[in-house]
Amino acid sequence: MSNDNAKPSDTETERAMQSLFAHVRPRDIPPAAHEEEIRRALFAEWDAVTGRRVFLRRAVAATGVAALLLVTFAALLLRTSVAPAALVASVERVRGDAQVGGASLAIGAGVQSAMRIDTRSGQVALRLADGGSMRLAPQTRITFAAAGRATLDAGTLYFDSENSAAAVEVRTPLGVVRDRGTQFVVRLAGERLDVAVRDGRVAIERGSGAVDVASGERVSVTSGASAPRRERTASFGGDWDWAERLAPPFDIDGRPLIDFLRWVEAQTGRTLEFADAKSEQAARDTVLMGSIDLEPLPMLTSVLALTDLGYALDGERIVIRASK
Repeated sequence: MSNDNAKPSDTETERAMQSLFAHVRPRDIPPAAHEEEIRRALFAEWDAVTGRRVFLRRAVAATGVAALLLVTFAALLLRTSVAPAALVASVERVRGDAQVGGASLAIGAGVQSAMRIDTRSGQVALRLADGGSMRLAPQTRITFAAAGRATLDAGTLYFDSENSAAAVEVRTPLGVVRDRGTQFVVRLAGERLDVAVRDGRVAIERGSGAVDVASGERVSVTSGASAPRRERTASFGGDWDWAERLAPPFDIDGRPLIDFLRWVEAQTGRTLEFADAKSEQAARDTVLMGSIDLEPLPMLTSVLALTDLGYALDGERIVIRASK
């Protein structure tokens, strides 16, 4: 079956070319300069044509290799991609211009690992993701590696485990502070580290060994000093006042009065006592209603004003008695 669109064979093409050139007369030889110019143009065209073919082959091969590398890189990226920074804390209270990562902190804001908090002239109360309350005084700079691990560069922090299993590790240039279910304050000022414990125990780990700090003690470590300085300290007032003012909110609605009184006891570092059994029973039987958000002692005054009980401060004691 014939095919009018079939291409001529190489033999037929060669015969047609021979017939064509048989009728062509020889032309004059061009000048040497023109001949050289023609030669250069011919070789340039040849290089261009063959180069494009080589480039085409190389480009096809390179495209295949690039595609393979892209797939491989994507697979590695999926395997080695860095996970989003973990949320280590949330802000419960903030006063003044405290910042994290260069942005101002606000109540409810989350704090991620590796983000640096700078309280400047402000103060911050944090709820750690693993449990417990951490409060930061003015001029404090701290960075969290995880919910319970932080590096203190300067300033003062307070931690309250709130009877949870949360454990905290605070790294400083002068030692690592590890708590054991406690309430304590860490202050780093220049070449001096102070650790005071309100309740429980804390260990300060240094190159020369660990120093234990018990409830009611303050230990000071100074750069270059041969031994730490140890002294007694009160569990209320003084070092603790600023942290008390940053106490987390306590929702009294529907809660027994005795629960609120125990919260005040924990936040102030004072010992709760009842003047008599009747007063204690009244605290257990009374159920609170409504909502009040104040610092612990002013809030105690406001809450008891709604009951038949009152209180008096007697040194480190909060004495609850009938008001009538």
